[in-house]
Amino acid sequence: MREIIAIVRRNRAAATKAELARIGCAGYSQVAVLGRGRQRGLRDQDSDAGLRFLPKVLFDLVVDDARAAETIEAIIRANQTGQFGDGRIFVADVAQGYRISTGAVESVTELAA
Repeated sequence: MREIIAIVRRNRAAATKAELARIGCAGYSQVAVLGRGRQRGLRDQDSDAGLRFLPKVLFDLVVDDARAAETIEAIIRANQTGQFGDGRIFVADVAQGYRISTGAVESVTELAA
């Protein structure tokens, strides 16, 4: 299993959800966040005025190893403009999860179901 964390422009969140739905990805979390990348926010060229942190949307998904590449490609399709600030995708391995209601440990195959 893979955890995919995608941080995208706020105005591309609907397109991201549509792409995820198109490939059959039903389960994910979406959170409004503030952040900045290498450009350190937006600055006025004549002064230091500007936004130090930009509004973004964070998507957090756990997918089967076999679906990870397809999911990443879908997120890129929905968000790539070729401009600074399009976002980032991080991928991590998931070893196990816990069902909070029962405290039971779930294997990676149970997490996918």
